[in-house]
Amino acid sequence: EKMEGESRLLHPSLEKIPKNMRFAAVGVLGNLIFITGFEIFKHESVLGSSFDVSTIYAIFYTLYMPISHALQASIVFGWPAVYLPSLLSVMPIGVSSMLIGTFATDYLDANEIPHSSLIVLVITSVWAYVLTNMVMGGASKKDKDV
Repeated sequence: EKMEGESRLLHPSLEKIPKNMRFAAVGVLGNLIFITGFEIFKHESVLGSSFDVSTIYAIFYTLYMPISHALQASIVFGWPAVYLPSLLSVMPIGVSSMLIGTFATDYLDANEIPHSSLIVLVITSVWAYVLTNMVMGGASKKDKDV
């Protein structure tokens, strides 16, 4: 249970930074982690020689979802009193982002569109931003204190 004045963020000083700025910073950090991890997974010595790029995207995104949620919770919205239900509440966002990203990656790669990874990143980032704010940012004060 949260004590009065106690921050659920990674560090209390983060409370001084507006939430939208924290969300943007975590978005940049998360995207860097995602792009780096995705590129590593695409390498032929990891999964690149065994799967299509869209399948690799889906596999990596599934592994990345808990990392993304932990970053959002600890820096933007505050760590939940009970973690697993919070993670599960955003899983539909991750799954829908993964599906959008998987199909977009497949389409863009098939059509040899340059910078397809960046295009997919922008599309899925906007999608996830809107939905994550609705799910994690829309809780009532009572829900946030639980």
